Amino acid sequence: MLWTAAFHYNDNDDDEQMLRDRILERLKQLSGPLVDLPPREDVIRKFSNHCRLWIGNLPLDITEDDVKELFKPYGEFDEVYFDKNKGFAFVRMDFKSNAEKARQELHMKDYKGRQLKIRFSSPGTALKIRNLSTWVTNELLERAFGVFGEIEKSIVLTDERGRATGEGIVEYVKKPAANLALKRCMDGCFFMVSSPRPVIVEQMAVVDDNEGMSEMNINKRNPEYIKERQQGPRFAHPGSFEYEYGLKWKHLYELFDKKQQALERELNNEKKKLEEQIEYAKYEHETEMLRERKCSDLSSVACLSVNYQMCLCLIEKKF
Repeated sequence: MLWTAAFHYNDNDDDEQMLRDRILERLKQLSGPLVDLPPREDVIRKFSNHCRLWIGNLPLDITEDDVKELFKPYGEFDEVYFDKNKGFAFVRMDFKSNAEKARQELHMKDYKGRQLKIRFSSPGTALKIRNLSTWVTNELLERAFGVFGEIEKSIVLTDERGRATGEGIVEYVKKPAANLALKRCMDGCFFMVSSPRPVIVEQMAVVDDNEGMSEMNINKRNPEYIKERQQGPRFAHPGSFEYEYGLKWKHLYELFDKKQQALERELNNEKKKLEEQIEYAKYEHETEMLRERKCSDLSSVACLSVNYQMCLCLIEKKF
């Protein structure tokens, strides 16, 4: 079961309060305990944001229908945005394979006197989640962030040994939901588990690893391109000018790696200190609560004793 919220995103105060109330209501349903969550079913989503294409360098004399006709042989599409004045469009295909086929066959194709430029384009619905507990899973991440809107994909990142790295990615279907989650988590402290360890949320650009930088996309008119391409791949000869400055570049990156590792160690030490402080503060708080409760119980007993004595005095006076 997906925990999603269908909201209207307005700046009106009443709508803001209603939105806040709905989020809190859905969070109540996740108040816990949340153990042994059912595994998530991986479903190939139709018309996902990963199927969205940007089409540039379009002729100025074409229409939206022309754009649709151009992509009709490659499958269905549910979203077409066409800007005639600027000569570009967005098309969202039904499946990633169809979008890839359309991009491969239409990119740099001559169309009415112009070479089409096509690339995958994300609408900016992805968020990077950091400072996750090691006990957070894909399923819990989806449920937690589903209170802000419908989720397309959520995943907790792991290392080569399958251990959680403390980071995750959440992709929403709609951009307003991503903006809402980002704002709420930045303004407040959003916890995923019992430990008071807030997640750190930031905007994330979705990179399509399959596309990369193609020779067709690079600016070949730039003088730097011509200059840099004069020599090809090679190893520098020891003692040469290239070798000397090549080593300086390598040492610079080694210094960066060492400083980054030292910073990570320092951060991990500070994390451990903070966790120990939290445990001690929690113990102190619970002890104080028990002490207050005990004092309250003793006060209640004392009050009952006084009332009992007063009743006895009244009875003795009466008789």
